[in-house]
Amino acid sequence: MRPDSRGLALAVLGLLIAAALSAPLIAPYDPALPVGLPLKPPGPDHLFGTNDLGQDVWSQWLWGSRASLLIAVVVTLLSTGLSWTIGLSAALWRSGEAALTGLTDLLLALPAIPLYLLVVALIGPSQVHLMLALGLLSWPAFARVVRARLLAVRSEPYVEAARVLGASPMRVAVYHVAPATLELLPAKLVLTVRFAIFAEATLAFLGLGDPAARSWGTMLSWAFSNPLAFVNGSWTWWVLPPALAIVAAVLSTTWLSIGEDRDPGGRRADQSGLRWPRWRTARTAAGVSPG
Repeated sequence: MRPDSRGLALAVLGLLIAAALSAPLIAPYDPALPVGLPLKPPGPDHLFGTNDLGQDVWSQWLWGSRASLLIAVVVTLLSTGLSWTIGLSAALWRSGEAALTGLTDLLLALPAIPLYLLVVALIGPSQVHLMLALGLLSWPAFARVVRARLLAVRSEPYVEAARVLGASPMRVAVYHVAPATLELLPAKLVLTVRFAIFAEATLAFLGLGDPAARSWGTMLSWAFSNPLAFVNGSWTWWVLPPALAIVAAVLSTTWLSIGEDRDPGGRRADQSGLRWPRWRTARTAAGVSPG
C-alpha cells in the first residue's frame, strides 16, 4: 500500500473522529428537536438542511458520527478481547481445546447477518444490545487465527528452552507464547472497526437499531422509510451525508487494512506463512540474559 493512500485514510478517519468528539461543541441544534421548516434545503441556518420533521440534518450527522464510532470502538474491543482469550485458551488449555474449537467452528458455520438479526430481535433493539450482539458474535474468525499461530509457536525451540529451564506453564504462556500474536492485532482492530460500522448501519437500516440513539444507520433508516426523502431532491442533503460517511469510514479502514499482513519490521514470512521476531532466541525467550 502506498504511503499517500494510508495517509489519506488516516486523514479521513481523523476528521470523522474529530467530528464525533466535537459534536457537543459544534452541533448548532438538538438533533431530536424540530428547529426549522420541513425539508428545508441547505443554507446558512442549516448546513445540511432539515428532514421531514424540521430537524437539523447537520446536527444529526454530528451526533450520529459519535454513536456510530462509539459502537465501532466498543465492538472492536469486545470482539478482539474475546478472540484473543478464546484463541489462547484453545491453544494452551488441552482439556478444553475440543469444546472451544467446536464452538468456534459452529459460529463460523452460521450465516452472520441472519444470526445478528435473530439475536437483536430476541433481546430488543437498543444501542447496548446491538454492541453486545456484534461484539459477542464476531470473535470466531480471529480466534481461529490466534489458535493456529499459538499452536505453531508452542513447539518453537525458544519455548521448549523456557520449559527446560524451569519456566512455569503460566510464564511460558504469558511471556513466550502469547506475544507472538501481537503483530496480528493491528489488522484485527482495523477490520473489526470496519465490520462494526457497516454492521451497525445495516441492522439500523433494517429497523433493529435504537430509534432514540442517532447514528448514521438510523438516519438512513428513517429517511428510507419516508417517501418525502426523495421529493424535490431532498435526498441530496438528507440521505447522502450519512451514506457518504459510512462509505468513507468503511473505505478508510479498508485502505488501512491493506498491507497489514506485511510485517512492519520488514521480516519475511517463512514457508508456513508465519513471521518471527528477530530478537527471539532460545536463551532470551527462556529468561536468560544474553551475557
